[in-house]
Amino acid sequence: MELKKVGGFSLGTLFSRVTGMGREIVFAYLFGSSALMDAFRVAFNIPNLLRDFFGEGGMNAAFVPVFSEYHSKEGTESANKYLSSFLLPLIIILLIVVTLGIIFSPVIISFLAKGFTKDPLQYEAAVKLTRLIFPFLILISLASVVMGVLIYFDRFFVTGIYPVFFNLSVIICSFLLYRKMGIFGAAVGILIGGLLQFLFLGSFLSKSGIRFKKPEWGHSGVKQSFRLLVPVFFTFAATRINVAVTLFLASLLPVGNISHLSYAFRLVQLPLGMFGVAVAVVSLPELSRKAATKLDQYPYILSSLRAVFLLSIPSVFLLFSLRLSAVRVIYEHGAFIMQDSVRTAAILLFYLLGIPFIAGNKVIGNVYFSRKDTKTPMKISYIAMIVNVILAVILLNSLGVRGLALAVSISGIVQFVLLIRPYRKVLTDLRLFFVKVILVSFGAIIPVIYIQKVCGYVSSLLLGGLIFGLIFVCMGYILKIEEICRLLKTLKNR
Repeated sequence: MELKKVGGFSLGTLFSRVTGMGREIVFAYLFGSSALMDAFRVAFNIPNLLRDFFGEGGMNAAFVPVFSEYHSKEGTESANKYLSSFLLPLIIILLIVVTLGIIFSPVIISFLAKGFTKDPLQYEAAVKLTRLIFPFLILISLASVVMGVLIYFDRFFVTGIYPVFFNLSVIICSFLLYRKMGIFGAAVGILIGGLLQFLFLGSFLSKSGIRFKKPEWGHSGVKQSFRLLVPVFFTFAATRINVAVTLFLASLLPVGNISHLSYAFRLVQLPLGMFGVAVAVVSLPELSRKAATKLDQYPYILSSLRAVFLLSIPSVFLLFSLRLSAVRVIYEHGAFIMQDSVRTAAILLFYLLGIPFIAGNKVIGNVYFSRKDTKTPMKISYIAMIVNVILAVILLNSLGVRGLALAVSISGIVQFVLLIRPYRKVLTDLRLFFVKVILVSFGAIIPVIYIQKVCGYVSSLLLGGLIFGLIFVCMGYILKIEEICRLLKTLKNR
């Protein structure tokens, strides 16, 4: 695993996550945790239920390995022909799905957010928002295919930073259209942002040698990809069913719980996106190349998981100690009050438990996908889904909305354990590494806890984060964690 590549994607992702956090700050400031904000969250999540399949996750899992095979064995022209032929049926399917989604929005809202039917105004707003936002699915899906191509050609910074255009669009439209359109201004921003993302990524295709050809209906590579897509669809369907169940149960709780859940999950997305997704995105094309050329994948699997855990485990410790300070600094403005911060931080605590494992799932899943084995992850994802649904129902009664977050974390752990079974030798080889990372993270968190007691929440967040990072790197060097030693050596040589 080349940490330079991960760093490129992570740096781009950092910009996108910061602007994404800015988007959430705007939502918190303008709309707080109101009934309309809950309606918007549900409406935005509906096309996102399909996004993981048609977008970055499922589509690329079936597209990148086949594209890699054509490019590696037959050259650029053959890969270009496959890409063009792949896009034709994809666009047709997306148009059909979006049309059906718009038509049946009332049914979808009634099913996914049954609690909204008690409030006619909230229900009507959710339906209108869903119809307005649904075409975003077409734009993000096409952008994701382009992203898959650029990732294959190692354009990691570009593919990490492209969501910035989406986030800025939503922020600007939310402010400019707030007085005239209210929450619907944010929905307009989503559509404009989706278009800007696609155009930005598309501008880099020609620089990678991509030229669109006349599509071939019935192309053998497209047939192969769509055969892979069937189990991939069911794999990601399980993930989105988890989201749908969470939304359904949260909609039965008092107003604001859906928003608190979403605000907490947005904070979780920062380490997951910068580290888990970054390593997974970098690993898929390389694992696909190795699979296509019959090279041993084990060293790359080992280094990828080391990178994931080295980055995600300390993130959990840091967010655990600074969770309330982080929520207050980021969200507590305008309509978002102290009570909202406390509730969001409480939910965040339970989400944190699953971060390293959910990040690891993204990498191990790519090992299966690179070998064109999409059935095994599908079966495992349904086991995890069943665990999540059962736990969500049980824990909702005892922990409320926090139980929904805990169910997500536990099901992520179960999924990781099942996915890693064929590669459990990796865990044996990582035992000493785990001990070092946990020990260093625990040592780095002690002064942060003290700082929180004597400083304000803004100072705690800034000073605590800085001190944690310095102690982590120093202790990691003393304990000879390979990646940290290599990084410091590289910086010294510069």
